Amino acid sequence: MNIAPILLHPVIGAIIVSAIWGLNVVVMKIALGDMQPLVFNTLRFGLLALILLPIVKISWQQFRQLAPLALIMGMGHFYLLALGLTYVPSFVASFCLLLGGPFSSFLGYLILKERLTRWQVLAITVATLGATLPTLLSGNITLQIGMLLVTISTLLWAYGNIQVRRLENMSTMAIQFYIAIISAPLSYLCFLFVSEDSNLFAQVTWQSMLALGYVIVGSSIIGYALWYRLIHKHGVQQVAPYALVQPIFTLIFGYLILFEQLNLWQWLGSGVTLLAMLAYHRLQRKQP
Repeated sequence: MNIAPILLHPVIGAIIVSAIWGLNVVVMKIALGDMQPLVFNTLRFGLLALILLPIVKISWQQFRQLAPLALIMGMGHFYLLALGLTYVPSFVASFCLLLGGPFSSFLGYLILKERLTRWQVLAITVATLGATLPTLLSGNITLQIGMLLVTISTLLWAYGNIQVRRLENMSTMAIQFYIAIISAPLSYLCFLFVSEDSNLFAQVTWQSMLALGYVIVGSSIIGYALWYRLIHKHGVQQVAPYALVQPIFTLIFGYLILFEQLNLWQWLGSGVTLLAMLAYHRLQRKQP
């Protein structure tokens, strides 16, 4: 995929990707207003697989290699995220998703024995509490369930990152294709099991299809392609801190499109999370 040179600037490119992903959370919320999470998952991955089919060279060995990752990402992270978004506003989900980077580092420490300092562990803990505590203390069981689902989905995304690190010589498009080609039929089988109506398209509206189009093309293809090119060109440490602005875009789009607003405790928790995440990235950059 050819990318304009200005978009490969570490600041400009990372902020654009953050805007794409910030809007993606709001757009998913719109789509899930019309369709069940399993229907959304089936159509999302089914259409993504069709788009990527002419691009990816199919390999049975890669299929078997990526089957566990597809379960973790497709049926774990993405499905639980969609399910959680049916319970919580987009900005709550966005701040939970922001924990993906620190969770990846923490799991890397536990599984891959990578270095993690006490100050980084403290920053991860404070960021997690800032993102989750206001919702946990709200007394609203619906919000609490949704927040926990999104947090678990973020943890699964982080675990998926650990598995991706172990894959050698495999392109981003190939990884996405195999996750999609495995997750789509599994999501559909689960939908048939829990639903009395087997017609996927009964829940489809023009609004949800436009939202699906953005999620597939904007977030899954364009967003990830630009993000990985930026990381390849400049390194994680130069790019990742700018992802902190993603929840700000979600707040803006959520307010303008869905009329969502934060209460005082959510503002405080969000501020604590952003400060802790900034401290975490600063500590990470100081590591040799």
